[in-house]
Amino acid sequence: LQAQLDDGAAGPITSYLPVADILDEMFDFRIGSKSRRSDSRRLNFLMESLIRQGDTAVPEIRRFLEKMEDVDYAIRREGEKDEDYAKRYRNFRATLSFSQPPTMRIAMVDVLAEIGTSAAEAALAELLKTTARGFEIAYTARALRSWLGDDAYSKDALAAAHELLVEPVEVPGGNHFDRVSRNYLFMVLDMYNDQTFVQSAQSMFINDDGRIDRTILNYFDNTGREQALDAVVQAFRSGRVHESDMDNLASVAAKYVGKNPQADQLFREILTGSQYNLEIKRDAIESFTNSDGDRSTPGVPKDVLRARLNLLNSIQFDESDMMGKGVQLLSMQMEAKITGEKLDERKMMESARRLFGEMEKREDILSRRGNRENTLNFQPTIVPAP
Repeated sequence: LQAQLDDGAAGPITSYLPVADILDEMFDFRIGSKSRRSDSRRLNFLMESLIRQGDTAVPEIRRFLEKMEDVDYAIRREGEKDEDYAKRYRNFRATLSFSQPPTMRIAMVDVLAEIGTSAAEAALAELLKTTARGFEIAYTARALRSWLGDDAYSKDALAAAHELLVEPVEVPGGNHFDRVSRNYLFMVLDMYNDQTFVQSAQSMFINDDGRIDRTILNYFDNTGREQALDAVVQAFRSGRVHESDMDNLASVAAKYVGKNPQADQLFREILTGSQYNLEIKRDAIESFTNSDGDRSTPGVPKDVLRARLNLLNSIQFDESDMMGKGVQLLSMQMEAKITGEKLDERKMMESARRLFGEMEKREDILSRRGNRENTLNFQPTIVPAP
């Protein structure tokens, strides 16, 4: 039989387990820590049995997916309690890379993608429109894109992601994948390079405690790019953001210095403003030096470096402001990058380290004395789009 299958000479398959029986076994299936290898083999065999039956398996798989039931295939340690299991996944981060399907529904997505027929495609398309789980939308979208091309089902996937981001649905008995559902939904926006959600994301960007949503910041940085810069700049100047998050905003905005007037002006304000702490200034300088916001090309093009150098040279510092000396070192470094001149990098780094170390000491002294301006301008600043 195997030889017939391999050379394509076999007729319709009738010797496999009935599809319903396979699905029943998979629903009751669990992977134990001591039997991991044999359990994984059995799971792979069951999935392959479904794949080999092709379109015959699709209706039953579709009916299972419509039930909105699932089974977690994560490995349970011997005698592990539910609370201990949950604790292991407390810091779980959204990913789509797995050595084997983490749930039964995800296993069905893999099976349908391998079957590869129009009926299987229709079942995956239906899942995109009906599931309320961000994890499943992201995984299904990736499967369809791998199968049919990067733009496959972009309209359906993005519509589902937008809807659930605006009006989240709580999944009863959800697991660690559901806990990071928003991360998976923004992952879908990244997949399709969707910039149409920037305005909606802006309204969710800062919470009531003044903390920024890191997932949205990553979306702005990865996908929104310059279109989202206005949101980042407004958040930075709004006075609503907690000081410990300001450096992250500065880091994103500084990537566009030399390319965008808003970013230029904000960078100037950061370097010269006494209300911004040294960490904010340092993170802005690091992004300013190493990135232009375009992940497709490493480093910073020379024309952008030149624009940034011109900006640095235009900033005036008080003689007592040690940041002026830091900017001089930075200007020398950037000039060398533009001209190709070789500098003693070790000496430059040591000088910068000593300088920033001294600035940290001064900032610490002023902070302990209560003289440093810790409050920012609490009046929102509306910044015009470039």
